[in-house]
Amino acid sequence: DLGSGIITVLGGFISFVFSFYTMLKAVEEPFSITIYTFLPLEKSPITIGLYFDSLSATMATVVTGVATLIFIYSIGYMRNEFGKWVHKFYTYLSLFLFSMLLIVLSDNLIGIFAGWEGVGLASYLLIGYYHQQEKATKSGLEAFVMNRVGDWLFIFGIISVYLLVGSLNVGEINQRAGELRAEQLAIPALLLFGGAVGKSGQYPLHTWLPNAMAGPTPVSALLHAATMVAAGVYMVARLYPVFEGTPQALKAVALVGGITALLSALAATAHTDIKKIIAFSTMSQLGYMYIALGAGDKAGAMYHLTTHAFFKALLFLAAGSVITAFHHKLYDINQFGGLRKHMPVTHASFLVGALALSGIFPLSGFWSKDRLIAQYYQESFIYGLLGTAVAFITAYYIFREAFKVFHGRENYKEHTREEPKEAGAVMTVPMLILGVLSIGAGLIGGTYVALLGGKEEPLHIEVAVVTMAVGLLGIGLAYAVHIKRHIDPDRAYESLKAIHTAFREQFFTERLYHRLFAVGYLRLSRALFGLGDRFLIDGTINLSYRSFLTFAKDLWKSFDIKSIDLIIHLTAMGMFRSGRVLRNIQTGLLNNYVMFLLVGIIIILGIMLYALERVKG
Repeated sequence: DLGSGIITVLGGFISFVFSFYTMLKAVEEPFSITIYTFLPLEKSPITIGLYFDSLSATMATVVTGVATLIFIYSIGYMRNEFGKWVHKFYTYLSLFLFSMLLIVLSDNLIGIFAGWEGVGLASYLLIGYYHQQEKATKSGLEAFVMNRVGDWLFIFGIISVYLLVGSLNVGEINQRAGELRAEQLAIPALLLFGGAVGKSGQYPLHTWLPNAMAGPTPVSALLHAATMVAAGVYMVARLYPVFEGTPQALKAVALVGGITALLSALAATAHTDIKKIIAFSTMSQLGYMYIALGAGDKAGAMYHLTTHAFFKALLFLAAGSVITAFHHKLYDINQFGGLRKHMPVTHASFLVGALALSGIFPLSGFWSKDRLIAQYYQESFIYGLLGTAVAFITAYYIFREAFKVFHGRENYKEHTREEPKEAGAVMTVPMLILGVLSIGAGLIGGTYVALLGGKEEPLHIEVAVVTMAVGLLGIGLAYAVHIKRHIDPDRAYESLKAIHTAFREQFFTERLYHRLFAVGYLRLSRALFGLGDRFLIDGTINLSYRSFLTFAKDLWKSFDIKSIDLIIHLTAMGMFRSGRVLRNIQTGLLNNYVMFLLVGIIIILGIMLYALERVKG
């Protein structure tokens, strides 16, 4: 079991080394590698290959680096989960990373789609890894089904792009997109974005993402920080000329991102699951990135995607450390409390991740979020105001979680007799590395943006002051409510129960889907079964059966008995009588058999002589 984990870590690390090496080469000069020809079409053959430029190579480096740290962490996390089939867990993790790299590095939409489906399969297997738990199996199935909706849109988007451009090569698509009119690109862009919405858990295809927390915590970290949900943002950035050529599609991207950013942040304020709160945060931060893409800042969106990978992985790993301290039995943040003195490294790691997520100076989240919100204000005051409001809500809910888990009364003593202990080095070292990256990644932000072809923006002092202020205000509100209790949370809950319920139920979208689509589909299926199968199909078959029996009875009497049976009986009788005559030849006397042999020879010779005479004549 440990060997499987080590092999997985080595695979991830080697991938990181090669990705870093190719990044250094690709930054100087992009290059491609053609693997084979998928369809040898005469005009535009479809090839399968890899393309390394500043975008794909840097993304591959980030993905493999974060994934390797998560793989190392998973060895400690899964220590008590080892069983007969634990090697499957590491196999699925490797499949996850392989599929994401296929998305990132493929030079064509066929390869991207193969990786797209690969991360979907891996997420289904990993979310439902605890298959003994009904919640896990249902969550895995929900993730699979919801992603299929987006995947169908993505398929139609690929088909429409090919019909429009005549190629599936990403470079050719981006090059020819500038030659097409906006109305031609609108439908392909919207269909491709539909695939991104499903993969990134954006409204309205969002309900699967919070429920995906039923899987092991390393899966949650990998899913949210380095692989699946980042695939949608990356795909839009990879094909950005297609979206850039149709302003209406960019507005749709920004609109969906804005709705998701706000509603997910509000939902996080009402939830108490230690991992679900962070999951809603991912949805919200991805919404930030989509607003940036819609506002025309591709490099800024990818910059925030990178910094987000560091501090979001850090938050999940810190949450997993808390979960393992209580042997995977406690998940509600109200069940913890006072863990700061027992788990100092985990507390420091979560604090760094929370500060980075809140956009507090000088952590990485401050630099990337400052750039995005400044871009929002330049594009639209509404976007800027929305980004600022979400920043305040984000700071509040993430520090609400931090204060409830690591500060205050030790509520865990009511649920367990065991004292929590800090995780081992195999779990804390990856957290420390991610903590350093979460702090220092902002210092190279300008260089990183320049590598991605974006314009290096100076620090926007006004925006920075505002975002810092709202972030600190959100932290202060969480402190006043959950530490100082200047506002009684229980009384506030009673006063705002209806709003709290709406936030917790994700504005009732999940119930709507279950009751309207799931239950409605089942009822429609039963109705169609009763009307179509029972009444029409079975009724027709039964009527045909009874009619045939009535007709066949007369046919049997007139045709079967008088014709078919008569022929069979006559044939049998003829064979019997001829056999009775022929069996008289079998006398058993040798002289008779010799006579028959001589007669046969004479007949054969006679025939041969007759034939010879005919030939001579």
